[in-house]
Amino acid sequence: MQIVTQLCRAFLAGMVLAPTVCFAVEVVPDAKPLAPAFRETFLEGVDTPPAKPRFPEADDTGRKSDAGGRPFAACDIPGALLEPGEPVAGDKYEECQIAEPVRLNGVVDGTNVVKFPAPVSVSCQFAGVLTRWLRQDVLPAAELQFDSPVAVVVSGPGYQCRRRNNRPDGKLSEHALGMAVDISRFQLVDGTEISVEKDWKAGTGKGTFLQTIHAGACQRFTTVLGPDADPDHRSHFHLDIGCHGQDCTYLICQ
Repeated sequence: MQIVTQLCRAFLAGMVLAPTVCFAVEVVPDAKPLAPAFRETFLEGVDTPPAKPRFPEADDTGRKSDAGGRPFAACDIPGALLEPGEPVAGDKYEECQIAEPVRLNGVVDGTNVVKFPAPVSVSCQFAGVLTRWLRQDVLPAAELQFDSPVAVVVSGPGYQCRRRNNRPDGKLSEHALGMAVDISRFQLVDGTEISVEKDWKAGTGKGTFLQTIHAGACQRFTTVLGPDADPDHRSHFHLDIGCHGQDCTYLICQ
């Protein structure tokens, strides 16, 4: 009756001069089909993997085709020591997933072999960019500065199903898509260790090396965060190839 009364009042308001009779008629809404279940896969503001920026040097990484144009599943990256990764589906957050997951164990450049203490789980696309940075920027910089090649790169695991800076809310981290890695230290063949946290601002060869490879990373990744960015990154370099800006061309280098 409340609905009917409201309808009558609305009708009377529009027809002040006309006599009006209201009847208490129960209105039964038409039956509607049940809406199909919808699951939001990615947080608002976070692009799905196909919308990530395409790097000219990485366009074909992991996407070889046979004579019929059918793509191979293998991820082929020159100089990368890798193996297929396990399929990743969201555990803590449903949005977490990796397109073409791989486990990167290290890189090879000529006679130099660089290893990670533990495999880095990332996407094939990201593994390609990371491998090129290590081979073309990090290794030459170490040879130039120390006359000794890099033997070990100490990093985080790559994939982590979490939000940015481990905050409980906000946008999904690129780590959750296999598009990022954190690197904290380098060890040379001669045993020398270079720490991002300890050596970044040191007026030594170590500091010069870190700043050189940081600058090189800014030419390859869309986000490079180091000790000058904020306290959360005082101990490591955060590298990712996430999409920033409406057309994925905005770069962050700090």
